[in-house]
Amino acid sequence: MPGLKSDSSLTDMLDLIASEMGDGHVSLRDIMRILGARSLTPLLLVPCIALVSPLSAVPGLPTLLAAVVGLVSLQLLTGRRRLWLPRVLLDRSLHVARLARVLAVMRPTVVRVDRLINERLTLLTDRPWNLPALCLFCIVSFFMPLIEFVPFLTSTLASALALFAVALFARDGLLMLAGYALVGVAALLVVQAVGFLV
Repeated sequence: MPGLKSDSSLTDMLDLIASEMGDGHVSLRDIMRILGARSLTPLLLVPCIALVSPLSAVPGLPTLLAAVVGLVSLQLLTGRRRLWLPRVLLDRSLHVARLARVLAVMRPTVVRVDRLINERLTLLTDRPWNLPALCLFCIVSFFMPLIEFVPFLTSTLASALALFAVALFARDGLLMLAGYALVGVAALLVVQAVGFLV
């Protein structure tokens, strides 16, 4: 059975998906099978990376990805060990050729990122110190469709979620701090937008 090992890197994850997704269309259910349904953090990481990839340009996909992020993070927050997602999300699919092109474009960047991440400040990636980040996952993902009118806010928050997800996956507390910094930038954008409207 496919599945990520405990010491797998981001590149390993992309390569595993690329090698196991088969032909035709690939659904979220297929991705879960490939990564292993019990491994919640990789299942949080995949949609977060997709949100800052060329896949985010596919109509309707960012909303779908945000919903997945919200549901997965909520289950991580509540301590659930086995993931549940509604069938409407599990069965949404994308053509394999399109996904393969995106994975190929992303791989060089992911290889470089792998060289930079490390296990450090791991306290920030473990409970209870990771709870603020998990709460931000839930809040941002569920409100993502409503904040798209603020320039640069969606991309800033999506980048913050991606940093949090990579940090949890690699147990890199420094990336957690970088994610919080981006959330701070996003808060400033919101303040500026509100000031402009007023």
